Amino acid sequence: MNIAATYQNIAVILPLSGKQERAGKVAQQGILAAYDNNNEKNLYFIDSTTLDMATLPAKFSELNIDYVIGPLLKENVSLYLAQTEVTIPTLLLNLPAAATLMPHQVALSMRPEDEALQAATTLSRQHYQQPLILSHQDKASRRIAKTFSQQWQHISGNAPELVFFNRDAQMQNQLKASLGVNLSQQRTKGLNRHVKYAIKNELRSRRDIDMIYVVGLPLETKLLKTYIDVNISPFADLIPVYASSRSHSSKIDSSDMRDLSGLVFTEMPWQLNSNQQNKALVAQAKLLWPNRSDSLQTIFAMGYDSLALVDKISAMQSKTYVRHYGQTGILQLGDDNILKRSLIWGKYSRSKVEEIAID
Repeated sequence: MNIAATYQNIAVILPLSGKQERAGKVAQQGILAAYDNNNEKNLYFIDSTTLDMATLPAKFSELNIDYVIGPLLKENVSLYLAQTEVTIPTLLLNLPAAATLMPHQVALSMRPEDEALQAATTLSRQHYQQPLILSHQDKASRRIAKTFSQQWQHISGNAPELVFFNRDAQMQNQLKASLGVNLSQQRTKGLNRHVKYAIKNELRSRRDIDMIYVVGLPLETKLLKTYIDVNISPFADLIPVYASSRSHSSKIDSSDMRDLSGLVFTEMPWQLNSNQQNKALVAQAKLLWPNRSDSLQTIFAMGYDSLALVDKISAMQSKTYVRHYGQTGILQLGDDNILKRSLIWGKYSRSKVEEIAID
């Protein structure tokens, strides 16, 4: 039995002018790319920058709107939800600041914290006991790192060691301290002061760390991964290094791949050569927008998924096992009417980046 609803006239509320025009138009391009596959619907794009939200009930009635996608910006989501007269089914493209969603309202979550929850849950099942979290100091990285740490402690009962670093001359010293390499150096210096001949000694890293989770941008992760590879004791087992999607970029070159070799990370299908990726659309998008940033790639993929979700959300509300395998990830609707994503896993090798499976 097909329980998916079919909607005909869809209003899409995006910032199509002003400071956020670029983000709005990229989301619009993603929606139009999906529309090419399903052009039986009528799309009405509304510029949220010039929109008076109080006029929406009349506008929707005039256009016979039966579904709404958007708004995209968080502040506009709050203004939209304040229009209690609007009871049309809606897919919000951002999370509400505080309001509880009504049954006809669904929000798509693109929070970076969600992938930290997924990574901690998945990796805690891999029999690791003593993870070390290395995170850059910026606000987004700190949120991801703290969420990973809290989820790990919630599952295992043990709090991981969490080290924040800055991308400067102190970065290598911070890493050496967290790996215990500096203590090995101090022990060697102490022995050399008490014996006649200099001691040749292999520096030894800590043995209690069995996994490292990195939160940082690609350049920061590249520097960290190089330091980790150099500073791990040759007598110790290789410590696996995992990372969030912030560490990956579709614009990496061959030298980056060599330096990042062995790194495992979470990523959305749109940004990783994978079974779930729409390869034809990715190729077309690269031709049209070769210099598009990773953050805008995410918005494009979200726009693409949103149109496909319109006719599927009713089925997701009726049957909790229904998933949407989209370009932003595997989407599942929670009891709070928020669509949360599960990402796929990728791994750097010396010559390529490939999808891998982690049970």
